Amino acid sequence: MKTILRCSPALRTTGLAACVLFAVSACAGSPSLPDDPFDSNEPGLTMVPINHTDRYALNVVADKYWAGDAGPHNQGGAAACCYPGLKNWNKPVTVRWTWGTEVDPTTKAVLKPREPHSMVAHFPPGGPKRSAEDIAQDKDEPYLCVILRNNDTAELAFSWSATGCATK
Repeated sequence: MKTILRCSPALRTTGLAACVLFAVSACAGSPSLPDDPFDSNEPGLTMVPINHTDRYALNVVADKYWAGDAGPHNQGGAAACCYPGLKNWNKPVTVRWTWGTEVDPTTKAVLKPREPHSMVAHFPPGGPKRSAEDIAQDKDEPYLCVILRNNDTAELAFSWSATGCATK
């Protein structure tokens, strides 16, 4: 024999009202996130990770914005969107990355485990500025170069082309 449970009309009404309030509150607030890279009058920067080391860099991040992965001695072949455009480029940025695991190809023994790193870096003074050559070549999209100089050091630079990051 089955037992059928029934809710009182007051309980059903209360439950329905709670669901409606929850749904409406999820839609409240501003139409975009406060730190949305596209919600600014300043142009966002495409990020290019550059790696001058022998190790593979995973999840290169500037503040909370993902710049990508960077193979050993890469020349900036990949770009990720976006670092928000700022009015004040004087604030420091935390750059984080993880060096990938290195394994001996013959024995499969781990030579170097994954190694997370982070450091505080600063933007070049004045923010992204185009040179006369950039203007002549009609380069108008700024790039943020996230450069791993050695195993412990990251640096930021601006470029007006993705390939220009490789020369920084």
